[in-house]
Amino acid sequence: MIIRATAAALLASILLAAQAQKFKPTPIPIKEVELKKQEFSKHATLIGKPMPKLDLSGWVNGQLGSEEMKGKIIIIDFWATWCRPCIAAIPHNIEMAKKYADKGVLILGVCGGGRGEEKMGDVVKAKGVTYPNARPTPATEKAWRVFGYPTYAVVDRNGTLRVLGINLNDVEKVVDALLEEQPK
Repeated sequence: MIIRATAAALLASILLAAQAQKFKPTPIPIKEVELKKQEFSKHATLIGKPMPKLDLSGWVNGQLGSEEMKGKIIIIDFWATWCRPCIAAIPHNIEMAKKYADKGVLILGVCGGGRGEEKMGDVVKAKGVTYPNARPTPATEKAWRVFGYPTYAVVDRNGTLRVLGINLNDVEKVVDALLEEQPK
């Protein structure tokens, strides 16, 4: 009886772990951000507020300061040189940068991860990245609550952080919704 109960508990934990691995966050329509905060609890206190400070250095492909970002929709890709999904996302990021360039949308790559940042310039060059990239301070990654890579964030034209921690596949949906909400 004890063995059967232990086996059942073990099976249940394996099934729960398997379901957790299959879980993918759902898209977050801009109008429902307030209702969806609980899905992204680690980021919830940041959503709907002015974006946290970006303390960046080692710029490649230009530099974005507050003046360049003012009135723009900003897609921020927190990535790492050792992160395979991050590297795989670069071609899509390049396409997004081209697609939205004339609509007042900017992409910013922020290369962190605690190791490999010194390779950022080489990776950016090798992958043909044309949008600005820089390295964050540890305080910046902490302020933005970057816990994994890639982490995408979208900031609206008013400098308000609208989403953080979404999948690459959902970034364009958020940007398109913001373009309707806040035309250029």
